[in-house]
Amino acid sequence: MTQLRDLKPRVWKSVTERDLIDKLIIEKFSKESGIIRSDDNSRPRAKFISKKPNGLYVIKLDSNLTFPSNTSSIYTTKEKQLEINFKIIQAKDDLILIEPTEVQIAEQERRSPRIIDLLGKVTGGNFLITKENLDENKIFGVSSLVLIQDIHKRLLHNFPNSKIILASQTALSDEVETTFRNKKPIFIKDTSNMTSYDSPEIYDIKEDYEEEMILEDKIAEFKSKKISSFVIYPIVIPFGPNRPFAFLSLENDIGPIPDSILGLYKEVESTFMARIMDSNTYTVDVKQNVINASLQGVALEINDPRIRNAITVKPVLTLDLNFKMQAPIRIALEVRYIFNAGEYDIVGCEIVGFSGDPEGLKKYKSYLEFIQTI
Repeated sequence: MTQLRDLKPRVWKSVTERDLIDKLIIEKFSKESGIIRSDDNSRPRAKFISKKPNGLYVIKLDSNLTFPSNTSSIYTTKEKQLEINFKIIQAKDDLILIEPTEVQIAEQERRSPRIIDLLGKVTGGNFLITKENLDENKIFGVSSLVLIQDIHKRLLHNFPNSKIILASQTALSDEVETTFRNKKPIFIKDTSNMTSYDSPEIYDIKEDYEEEMILEDKIAEFKSKKISSFVIYPIVIPFGPNRPFAFLSLENDIGPIPDSILGLYKEVESTFMARIMDSNTYTVDVKQNVINASLQGVALEINDPRIRNAITVKPVLTLDLNFKMQAPIRIALEVRYIFNAGEYDIVGCEIVGFSGDPEGLKKYKSYLEFIQTI
């Protein structure tokens, strides 16, 4: 029996008006085949052939399929995923007479097209996964704090006022909570007007202050504290309990903080994470099928029990994507849904980074273009 665990649920709009259903079928399904939902991940395709005078439709399957009940659905993914739920009235060989009952339309548009039918063309391998039975006290305890303090001391010797603070040992300010919530640093260059360092990787908290109508109050607050510039850099451990670990902090009383602080803080974070990952993860050298992919995500067929168990502990993966006739590319993923199909899971993931390769996204895009040509 299949089960779906949706870790980031999609928002749907439901259409039940028959005229609108007919219109969507004509516009979205009459020219191209859709995919029938099935328990075995065979992804059978079907095409709408004709409409009967009584409002029923005939669809033609491209392969044999046994329906476990008298209801099913067919979907297509273009700009948005669109899914038609239907009742099966009659079935004969590869022809099915159906009655559409509802159309579900995903509210969020796809940011890029999904490339399907990748079985045999793309695989995942060398999975870096989280150990089971993680010791929470060890991960968030004194040993991790001592480790990051040592790294911080070594790299920040030219910034003696820089601090590393354990989140559990202090009351978190609004600014610190904001960095953890958004998983981005805050770098205010000038508190007299709340000018932020200009980068998509930096959270501009001035917009929050303006929205909450407290900008002038915050400017006055930092002036009274004699803080002219500040940086807050969150450290979030990517496995174990989902809670803040620590943050790096630096304040200047005169003038802006040098931009170089961001590179040093990033080095503290990456060095610390590498050490933590070595202690709490391990590599599984197996090949797993990639079912489909887009610029923003991939769906994998996972049958290895170690990987299946690990993503229930922490829904993250780092792995090599192996495109046919191309060099492997290392990629970091966050799991968005898990569809259990018995002996394996279909795992939908969002791409969150390319490990150690600044050209990773560019290469990945070229691989996607290439794989459609073979």
